Amino acid sequence: MPELFWRLNKQALAAAAATDLQCAAMKQGLAFIVLLLCLGQASAETLTALAEGAISAYRRQHGLPAVKVDAKLMQLASQQAHAMARAGVLDHNIGGSFQSRLSGAGRSIAAENIAAGTHDFASTLDMWKRSSGHRANLLKGGVTRIGIASAPASQSKDKLFWTLILAGSVEPKVKPPRIGAPRSRRASIRRSGPPDVIKYCGEAIAGLPRIACE
Repeated sequence: MPELFWRLNKQALAAAAATDLQCAAMKQGLAFIVLLLCLGQASAETLTALAEGAISAYRRQHGLPAVKVDAKLMQLASQQAHAMARAGVLDHNIGGSFQSRLSGAGRSIAAENIAAGTHDFASTLDMWKRSSGHRANLLKGGVTRIGIASAPASQSKDKLFWTLILAGSVEPKVKPPRIGAPRSRRASIRRSGPPDVIKYCGEAIAGLPRIACE
């Protein structure tokens, strides 16, 4: 009997140890996921701060105002970067035309730079500076806001896709002038009934009725 109790106790201890190991593994896995999320958020925040500072400095060198990160443009840039990463194609129209993608952002001035294959923002910005078209967008007049994003693409030879959107501030919606009701024209009033009858008092005249005169 003591031997049976010893075996049962040993099995219970082994089961408890296995459960502890599973719990520990789950905790480690959860902690790793949380760490990745935190790193991703920190990476995004680092990228936005780096892009804002570097692009602002480059524009100031050319006598242009600085830029600020814009939440709406960040969202649009992220959508475009991930669309290119999923397709493995560097294309402004892969997520829809630029005009259609910016249609709801309320900006009259906007431009977009995209890139692939560079491993960090510094090298990406340097490549844009050396391209006349991309450099013109970086130095575009009226630009005050930016959105920047990168998206990994492990299945693509380029590995990393970039999108930078530069635009002006949100323009207030202008209410159309109020148009009053059209002025009514005076309608001529026509009397109904038979035309006026001219009555003659005096001697009878052909065509005119004669009334009695007092």
